[in-house]
Amino acid sequence: MRTVRFALLPLVAALLAACGGSGSNGDQPVACVETGPYACKTGETEPLYTFQWALNYAASYFKDFAAVFGGGLDLNVEAVHRQGVKGQGVNVLVLDTGTDLRNEDLAPNADFGMSWNFLTETNDPYPDLAAPDSAPHGTVVAGIIAAAQNGKGVMGIAPLATVGGANFISKPGRIFEAYGGAPWSSKAHVFNASYGADTVAMPYESDTGIGNIVAIRGLKKLRDGKGAVFLKAAGNSFDPGLCGIEAAYFDCTNPTNDTTNLEPNIITIAALNAKGSASSYSSSGSVVWVTGMGGEYGSQGTYGEGAGAGDDGPTIFSTDLRGCVHGYSRAGAGTPFLRGQTVRNGQPDNVDCDYTYMNGTSAATPTLAGVAALVLSANPALTWRDVRDILRVSARKVDADYIRHIPFRGDKPFGALLDLATNKPTDRIGGPADIHDGATAFPMDLGWQKNAAGYEYSNWYGFGVPDAAKAVALALKYKENPGLSRSGDVQIPEFRPMAYWQLNELAPDVDLDELEGATVRTGPFPYRRITSLGKFQGDARTVDQLQVRLSGEGVCLGSLGIAARSPGGTVSLLKLPNDHFKADGWDEFRRYTLGSYAFHGEAAQGAWEFFAIASNSDTQITVVDRDPDGNPRKRLSEPCPSTNDDGSDRNFRLVVEARVIAQ
Repeated sequence: MRTVRFALLPLVAALLAACGGSGSNGDQPVACVETGPYACKTGETEPLYTFQWALNYAASYFKDFAAVFGGGLDLNVEAVHRQGVKGQGVNVLVLDTGTDLRNEDLAPNADFGMSWNFLTETNDPYPDLAAPDSAPHGTVVAGIIAAAQNGKGVMGIAPLATVGGANFISKPGRIFEAYGGAPWSSKAHVFNASYGADTVAMPYESDTGIGNIVAIRGLKKLRDGKGAVFLKAAGNSFDPGLCGIEAAYFDCTNPTNDTTNLEPNIITIAALNAKGSASSYSSSGSVVWVTGMGGEYGSQGTYGEGAGAGDDGPTIFSTDLRGCVHGYSRAGAGTPFLRGQTVRNGQPDNVDCDYTYMNGTSAATPTLAGVAALVLSANPALTWRDVRDILRVSARKVDADYIRHIPFRGDKPFGALLDLATNKPTDRIGGPADIHDGATAFPMDLGWQKNAAGYEYSNWYGFGVPDAAKAVALALKYKENPGLSRSGDVQIPEFRPMAYWQLNELAPDVDLDELEGATVRTGPFPYRRITSLGKFQGDARTVDQLQVRLSGEGVCLGSLGIAARSPGGTVSLLKLPNDHFKADGWDEFRRYTLGSYAFHGEAAQGAWEFFAIASNSDTQITVVDRDPDGNPRKRLSEPCPSTNDDGSDRNFRLVVEARVIAQ
């Protein structure tokens, strides 16, 4: 069964519970394009702005808490706000659990005509309170994007953008309506999707589930053919319990398990914390495009400043369901602010519980939906590809040496080689050169790499953290020179067979014509080592994304990793072995697809080589997950042996296909 997950993390004990980068640009006067009492003013006009470190890092309340704050950065939005660019003319649709558009900080920007309630069939997207842990989620997301600048509460990153909401998560099957196929949703210029699919190996390019390809590609027709900008949360599965390890050395899932993230017009977002490194939960993978601000858990302190232990620290402040009965802020919540008990300068600052804070890539995604709204406000003529490019080009490299850091509760660095026989990390940091035929260990992460096009990329951060001021400047540059715009679509070819492997001689029903150009081999599957699967020739195009599609029977998916090397020499880890598929002994999968932006901008022409990184499938692990009722549990993983009970080699079949999506 497939379920939808939010990209935020609940607390166990409570509900939710560089350089400054503020970009004040104070010495450079700029023309103001805004009128009214808040014209060209920053969020300093709002009483809770001091807690919004993603907008003004240098002046944040949290700067006095060195254990959880320091060395980070913000989105550099203040320089844009001082120009009066605040999202005017841009419609943002929050697809979520629903939204309380009557919150005092959302009402000024709310558009009920761009909203829908799939449960009541009305245009009021107020959430279903029967699910109290998720009901406030969409209201928080909306406030991060477009909370008004009105002297109340918080301020959104695009405080003059128009915002609508829909409780799409309550009825995810109605994807065509939600993704621009209804009059209300077709009004949207920017979509925010702070949710994800379950951890299953879904087939790609099928008609089922949340990853409906027709609906997703149809987004490109919106905005009079310029295409809607769609931002999607990467997920929160950097969780060691899912793959039976004590410390979180790597993400135990993969963002491509949600096939939506394979589509080039979906911008996949990871999360950063207030110390300038990846949020402890943020899913990583080679389809992450850029990184927004998600924070940590906010579980302790008065305002969620935390205690500095492990994964604690401040989160992202925003709007909540009105009142102290429903919402993340309510009686009995984990911190004084969430309970409505805090007072500053003699004034209560959340007495009605209308404001809260939230973490997760659920929070990181709307921070960049807000930036996208600023970009489109500066230049409405931009296409979806232009906005995606601008987010990439404006992005800043963060946490440059992260593969040398050691995870919480760990004793080896993130970039250490993992022994494929013992399934344990070693003391030595690896690199791209360690991925070759016959190797018996592989690097768990390759860190930041500069590809042959000159772009730096990381599985943790994508191309980095966008700078709003630079992004808006680029948008204006496109306005001055429309020839920079990309109005055409990316080119998506058919998959080509690259490798076919099975134990014994090819069966008579195998069509060799369909395998033309593929490396065909027989023999036992080589666990505990890296094996070259073969090569294929790319044509004379420029890479947007590489995709690899796997189909198999009798192959332990949880012990199988995939890497690729481009003609330009760049190496990407598309899937790691020893991931969550090991927990359930997955050994049958069809058209399970992986993607990578590590090669973006490179020349596709030449020989691409692909590698199977196969760990020891015979070992079982102790998995920490949840039972069908949602209760925490520990269990032994399902077996997926490499041999039969009599010791003979296990029969199997593996088909590997690949394609290069071209710019």
